[in-house]
Amino acid sequence: MLNYIAKNETKNIIQKICVEKNILVLYETHNDINIEEYIKRTNVNFNVLRYFIIDLECIIDLNNFPKIISQLKIMYPKIRIIVMASYNNNYLLLEQLYQLKIYNIVDTDLVQNIEKQMLDALSEKGIQKKQVRIFDKKEQEKILKKKENKKKLKFKTKKLINFVIKRNTHKSNNVYFFLLELITKIVKLIIGILFFILTSIGITVLFFFRKSVPNVVN
Repeated sequence: MLNYIAKNETKNIIQKICVEKNILVLYETHNDINIEEYIKRTNVNFNVLRYFIIDLECIIDLNNFPKIISQLKIMYPKIRIIVMASYNNNYLLLEQLYQLKIYNIVDTDLVQNIEKQMLDALSEKGIQKKQVRIFDKKEQEKILKKKENKKKLKFKTKKLINFVIKRNTHKSNNVYFFLLELITKIVKLIIGILFFILTSIGITVLFFFRKSVPNVVN
């Protein structure tokens, strides 16, 4: 008999395998949950369970997870706890579970291999200690290096984007001031030309006016 907490594609995989292996699903939860509250308030009868599958994607109190699972394991030693999780995102938490001798860990990063891992976890012996790859020292170093490289790439990309934005802003400001200065000069030139034209017209009018005044007097 089996209980699971999972959603989306992982839920479908669990249901499919349970049908194939004739495992009775007594309880199922498809929502995000607080694992401590769930254990305290659920109607699940853990005494009759053989398997308890938990997808970490559904757990909102991950920091509390190892402690609660440890207590559950002590209270119900016959239950096989199967944890579905991303090795890359949760390796520190999974290492704590490993120290608690929980070896039935299904790596959800290997999407194409989830079903096979789940079949192993639900097999007679389950996943054995030697099959849990993440806690090999070289594997840990590889994952840490990968995460560090990802961080460095993200930082460099951000730095480059900021540099380009800053440079383009600087260029835009230079263009703006250049255009402003050019327009100012053009306006001054136009004003000068208009002043010259108006002055010339004024002088010409005044000249003809003075020339015509004696004739009017005579």
